[in-house]
Amino acid sequence: MNKYTITFAVILLSSIRLTAVDRYTFQKDSIQPKDTSRNFLLAIPILFYGEETQWGVGVTSGYYFTKEGQGKASNIHGTLIYTQNKQASLTLLPKFYTENRDFFYSGHLKLDYYPDKFFGIGRNTPDSLEENYISKDISFLVQRQRVLIDVLMVGFQAQWSYYKAADFKMGGQLIKDTITGTSSFFTSGLGMLATWDTRDNFFYPTEGEFYKASLMINSKIFGSHLEFSRLTIDLRNYYPIVSKHLISLQVFGDFAWGKTPFQFLPSMGGNDVLRGYYKGRYRNNVLLATQLEYRFPIYKWLKGSMFGSVGDVASEIDEIRLKKFKTSYGFGLRARVNPANVHLRFDVGFTPDNKPTFYFTANEAF
Repeated sequence: MNKYTITFAVILLSSIRLTAVDRYTFQKDSIQPKDTSRNFLLAIPILFYGEETQWGVGVTSGYYFTKEGQGKASNIHGTLIYTQNKQASLTLLPKFYTENRDFFYSGHLKLDYYPDKFFGIGRNTPDSLEENYISKDISFLVQRQRVLIDVLMVGFQAQWSYYKAADFKMGGQLIKDTITGTSSFFTSGLGMLATWDTRDNFFYPTEGEFYKASLMINSKIFGSHLEFSRLTIDLRNYYPIVSKHLISLQVFGDFAWGKTPFQFLPSMGGNDVLRGYYKGRYRNNVLLATQLEYRFPIYKWLKGSMFGSVGDVASEIDEIRLKKFKTSYGFGLRARVNPANVHLRFDVGFTPDNKPTFYFTANEAF
């Protein structure tokens, strides 16, 4: 492996049920518990190897719980990893409704001491610009939305982050300090968000819609070192076909303006948007992408998928050109691991010019 991380995962899976389950009724592969007080803990120890990390170990786990009258399980998901190169990452992702389902809370807590790659800014950056650096960061995000009607929520969000990049390549782009984000900085932002959600399940939707718009404004008024804003629009539709076969569609837009550090610029790649590209391979002020995925049953708890994606980045929205769009495609497997309908996801992503990239996670791409 020369330029892209290919992770080899050795997975020991344990799914631990915290309370006894008497009986469940499954309809269209979504969970409809008779007793909504059932809680579940999923733990996935992992062993992996990567170009930047050498050997690493970790655990991905989730606590899934429901409340009276809810058809969607709230959850707290976390990942902790440690590598041979003494690199570490901790991520916590809570999503839950209040007791009376009046409010929905979400967000994240992230702490990283981890290597990354930088390829420059723009849609035409060559592979020769690739350089390694170490990211040291901590980020805390809280989102609070009021449930106006069963499927519509609006609210506010706040985020605080500290970033420090280190170990730059001699003679590289980052060491020249001409790109925002190479010096340590603190961000403090406030914003708004709105969500329309008719999905039948949080973790593996088989029908419905999910539309979310999020605006975050970082300003010196709030104590931020840098002033920039970011707008994200995420539109997803799930179309059942027959016998648990379905088509999933996502249209995604990410827009940043102001003195935006490179760590916050919209970027392609990773295990969510245009799988097959290294995350951050292309980044700029504007990202537009769309993904189509066909999901189908194989045997009981095992499912398969085939997906294709197109997208591109640009400095301004009017510079987006369809003929410049980059493409990726691939296939994967899904294994259901608990009655809350959580699936393990293993994907193989391909781009026109590069070797396959492997992804393993407990969440769907969209």
